[in-house]
Amino acid sequence: MVERYIDAARSNADGSHEATFFLADHYVVFDYDRNRVNDGVHAVAGLGFGLPFSPVGPDQSLDAALKGRGAHSRTGYQFRGSRYARVDLTSGLGDSGLGELTAWALPGTNGHGVDAAFNGRGPTRDGKAYFFRGDQYTRYDWKLEKPDPEYPRPISAVPGMLAPFTESLDAAVDGEGAYAKAGYLFKGGDYLRVNWDPPRGQGEPRVEGPARSIQQGWTGLVELLLAGKAKAQALVWTTDATRHLAVPFDPLFATALATHFHVAPTASALEKATAIALVQAQFQRVVTALAESSIRFRFRTAEESMRLDHNGEAPSVYFWDTRINFTPRFPACDPSARAASVLRETVRAVDPSAATVSAHVPEWYVSDPEADRLGLPRVRDDPRWTVRYDHSSTARALHNPSAYAAFARHLSLGRDSRRP
Repeated sequence: MVERYIDAARSNADGSHEATFFLADHYVVFDYDRNRVNDGVHAVAGLGFGLPFSPVGPDQSLDAALKGRGAHSRTGYQFRGSRYARVDLTSGLGDSGLGELTAWALPGTNGHGVDAAFNGRGPTRDGKAYFFRGDQYTRYDWKLEKPDPEYPRPISAVPGMLAPFTESLDAAVDGEGAYAKAGYLFKGGDYLRVNWDPPRGQGEPRVEGPARSIQQGWTGLVELLLAGKAKAQALVWTTDATRHLAVPFDPLFATALATHFHVAPTASALEKATAIALVQAQFQRVVTALAESSIRFRFRTAEESMRLDHNGEAPSVYFWDTRINFTPRFPACDPSARAASVLRETVRAVDPSAATVSAHVPEWYVSDPEADRLGLPRVRDDPRWTVRYDHSSTARALHNPSAYAAFARHLSLGRDSRRP
């Protein structure tokens, strides 16, 4: 199944030349003038929508978003299921009240939701919005505040449209600034450009193919959107682990504590209590730091990672200069690995003793017998680490960033799921 990178998107306030992109329960801001994502990953809940509309968690998302036009140009609309919420684009504050999708009278939706939306531009499409659901779309007139007649129509009828965008869309957004004569459609990892004002002789507004990679065309956008989703998953694991730490008597907890922090079931009550208190405090600091993703999360190109942050080669994610940095290598990791890396690098950010390379012993760097037991590949001795993960002391493990990520995932999933 093709991974979804964008759930919804809309333009920001007039003149900002920015757009907001949503994935799961976080959003990022893209700057068209810089042609690059702004640093920072923000929680959707911080927009101030009513609780029934504020998604929380890696599996929660918006369906679509749209900037208003005409008399509604100061308003951003966010759609989820049969409802929509508003945000004042000037103040950035959401409206705690919710509206019903049926108020838009969109044919073909039955009030059950839309997949994507954006605005038209150019001499013949200005003042129109386009709503997509399944393989159809409807044109909406902002001035009349109602859909145009003879809709919905098939997406495939749009001049130049390409498969698989004809089947459905993930998101759509208005171009701004130097890109104001274009609109963009997203599906999976690709996007299409809609030219609203083609040169004379080229007919009506049309899609300009071929489909292109979002990651290559929208600098840093995919990386930070996926960082937000990974953060949400890391918080789920951390919450589950913290719950077990509060009542540390079940066999799963004892096994995880012994496996990752090397506190044996036969250890004294004082040893166990001391270790548990340190782990609890570490996770509390992690949660606080993750809540600061709007100032801590940053995108770096591979070149910036090496030139500015002194990496020999660009890691997928790394802690440097109070920031957690994400590079173009991050999307290539699977979702579980992304969440683990976010949790691991956040431990480095909050624990000075964990910030050195020598403190980090990967959870898969184990002795041959342990590798055989877990079904992991055997790994030769690596000079970067003086001890194998399963031979670490408790004192060392308590400052190993990988131990916290593996421990939290172990408790959340109910099994030891280590892999390279």
